Amino acid sequence: MNAKTAKIIGKFAILKGIPEKQIKREWSSLSQNDKDKKRQEILKELVKS
Repeated sequence: MNAKTAKIIGKFAILKGIPEKQIKREWSSLSQNDKDKKRQEILKELVKS
């Protein structure tokens, strides 16, 4: 995970009220293809708010 992704995950965690550590654990268990999909979903959520 690079710094940009970590920032995005941090903002998403605050928005959703979920612990950042939990999201990072889930992130590390994803395949590269799944990470790309999840990143796009997170970015869409952040843009909406």
